[in-house]
Amino acid sequence: MFIQIAPRVKVYVSVDDLHFINTHSQGSFRASQLPAEDVDRVKKLADKAIFVKKKLDTDMQYALNRRIKLGNKAKKK
Repeated sequence: MFIQIAPRVKVYVSVDDLHFINTHSQGSFRASQLPAEDVDRVKKLADKAIFVKKKLDTDMQYALNRRIKLGNKAKKK
């Protein structure tokens, strides 16, 4: 599935990533609240600009980027 992050920019996410996005789309969360495999996943999604991050003194806080749009019309090439 593709997620549109800007008018001409789309990024591909897997089904597992999409499920993670849907479960964590409400509100912000911290990296210490997640299991180890989900910390790697949220770092990857933050690099793709799906999540925004804020560095705290001892932790990292993540929230869903409000400007993204979910789309399913395009296929991965």
